[in-house]
Amino acid sequence: MRKLTIYLSIPFILILLLAPAKISKGCGPYDYGFYGYSFLNPKIINLEAKYVSYFAGFEEIFKQIKPKTDVQQRDNLAEWHERFCKLSKPQDIYQLVYKTPIRQVQVLRTNMNRKEGVVPPFLAKNTFATQLFKGGCKEAVDYLIYAKKCEPHVINSSGWKTPERDTISMEYLINDGLRAFKKTKSHYFKLRYAYQMIRLAHYKKNYGQVLELYEYLLPKTDNDPSILEYWIEGHRAGALQKQGRYVESSYLYAKIFDKCPSKRTSAYRSFKIRTDAEWIETLKLCQDDHERATLYALRASNPYSKVVPEMEEIYFLDKNNENLELLLVREIRRLEKDLLGLEFNKKKYNNQRYHNIPRKAAGQRVIDLQNLVRGIVREGKIQNLDLWRIADGYLELLAGDYYAAKKTLKRIQGTIEEEVLKEQIDAMIMVATLDGFETADEEMEQTVVDYRKNPLYRKYPDFEKFTNDKLRHIYQSQGFAGKAFLYDHEVKDLKYNPEIAVIDELIDLCKKEDRTKLEDALVKKEDGTTIESDLWDMEGTYYLSQYKLEKALETFRKMARGDRDNYAHANPFRDMINDCINCRIVDTASYNKVEILEKLVELEYKAKADEERGAAYYYEIGTALYNISYFGHAWKVADYFRSGSSWNYLKTGEDVFATSSSDNGNRETLNCAMPLYYFDKAYRLARSNELAARAAFMAAKCEQNLFYTTKGSDYSLYTNNIPYVPDDYRRYFGVLVSDLQDTEFFEEVIEECLYLQRYAERF
Repeated sequence: MRKLTIYLSIPFILILLLAPAKISKGCGPYDYGFYGYSFLNPKIINLEAKYVSYFAGFEEIFKQIKPKTDVQQRDNLAEWHERFCKLSKPQDIYQLVYKTPIRQVQVLRTNMNRKEGVVPPFLAKNTFATQLFKGGCKEAVDYLIYAKKCEPHVINSSGWKTPERDTISMEYLINDGLRAFKKTKSHYFKLRYAYQMIRLAHYKKNYGQVLELYEYLLPKTDNDPSILEYWIEGHRAGALQKQGRYVESSYLYAKIFDKCPSKRTSAYRSFKIRTDAEWIETLKLCQDDHERATLYALRASNPYSKVVPEMEEIYFLDKNNENLELLLVREIRRLEKDLLGLEFNKKKYNNQRYHNIPRKAAGQRVIDLQNLVRGIVREGKIQNLDLWRIADGYLELLAGDYYAAKKTLKRIQGTIEEEVLKEQIDAMIMVATLDGFETADEEMEQTVVDYRKNPLYRKYPDFEKFTNDKLRHIYQSQGFAGKAFLYDHEVKDLKYNPEIAVIDELIDLCKKEDRTKLEDALVKKEDGTTIESDLWDMEGTYYLSQYKLEKALETFRKMARGDRDNYAHANPFRDMINDCINCRIVDTASYNKVEILEKLVELEYKAKADEERGAAYYYEIGTALYNISYFGHAWKVADYFRSGSSWNYLKTGEDVFATSSSDNGNRETLNCAMPLYYFDKAYRLARSNELAARAAFMAAKCEQNLFYTTKGSDYSLYTNNIPYVPDDYRRYFGVLVSDLQDTEFFEEVIEECLYLQRYAERF
């Protein structure tokens, strides 16, 4: 079978192309990491396959399962151990080859020439050094000394800095190596000398010399197969690539990738074919179908490749090639990113903008892969056929046909014997069921409740966010803003910028007598109570921040009386000359929010009824309203979060600002117009100059803050500069200076308030 084609009905294709397309919960509006969902278990493939970390798409998981080791060092030591009959301890070989200083090895070599020579004391316990000494392996020790001389010149760069190479010394070492190569009898050590010289030439960036040395040295070695041959071929391939001979270098890199684990990663990264013509010529160099299949697998692993045509070619060349299922899983994982849950993915716009996901041709890619998978399943000639049957069903889900996906997966569910595949089918059926819900009803909610008890739900971490995002989308589409909010946030997130419609809906849900288990999970606390009082506090606080005092009081009174003291306590009626946001204030008086509002209502009544003390009452009201604003010490009464960074946004003229903690922004209580209204009344009705001075000063602060929060202000909280404030916002400073300088309060405040001092100097 060369090409596989399955024709889909036109309606199905239209559904696929029109279906919205994908994505752990982020940390806020500035989290631009990719957001999506995946339900593939890495154990469905052979994690011991030699190419699994390159082709399967489980790179991060594979690193956790298979910690990174120095494969080159491991294989090199294994070869030393093998060539010397496994008579020495591997750790002693490691110590002598990699850790022993060159001077100690030179002493060992000198003692080998002495008639009464012995193993130096510092190497006496090293079994490998002892073996070389007793066996008279002078060529081996000579090579080790040479290799240690070369090593400082071939270290890789660290970070961004490329080390400067001493090319003159490197050339001397190459010449020394040539002399040693000619004198050495052992073909194995000839090969090692050749590797060191070719490596030196490579790091000198003399790529012509690399090829010249290769052509001169390799024909003169007649050694048993060694990993060194592939290491040398790697440098040769690099030199060819630097000279623009991409066809030859790519073929060599493919062979190294296939045959040499210690150089597999570098060969994988270096493999480069730029054009179709180069690809055709590279294929011509292949000696058999296995080499050709390896080339196709390498090209398929490129993130920009069209995977399905490559997989078709591999299948044609070698139906049981282990890379086929690795590439299958890799492409399904990519299609999950493209298509799974795209309709309700809350960060799909960020995914598109910052990650170019979904890919433009994702719809066609899933169709192409379905065609291939169905053809392979129909032929039934591939190993691990059950995996491909499962893939057929899951691809239907990714294509948007939830009904067909469930039908396909359930049809094969009872025929699978391997436990990990049985589990994978069960998880995929759960995903298809959740994804297929379109309305919020009793069946949907009961299904979610049941799934959350299923061990698979906890085993696959993306189930929780997938379910929550799906439910949020359904509830939003049906107008249930409160439920939708809680599937995307915690209830405390409402505190940043309360949404009354959301709060009211959730309060109704708390009061509902016949809540479902899913609704209980939304509004119940661990102690068995609901979030109702929290919601009344948020709604009342919102109205308080808007200075809608009667509405706020009415709202707070709906809270259970016993819960009122569980929220912010303060004494906003205490006046202070200087604003002090986070100062510790020792005060015996403390009020909950209901008590504060009741006192404000009482003061308003008294002010209207008592002309003698009316000004004092109005002043006290103004003081409380000022202190619960952004600028006062009792700001927590009318707000939950106060951010100094809000000053960066004041020029917008709004009171809801960006925040890294809430995607709805943070509302601040900035408007001082209401406190100014009461201070103005207090000033006009005051029967003593002392009270008039106090009221005028606080009114002046309100005016100043009103200007700071306009678009024309350049005030910054982070400097000590006194900003320019227009006279229209300095009326009450003018009153203080011109009419109330003789008061004791003026004498007190002029010492405290730098702004007032500067203003007074103008008169």
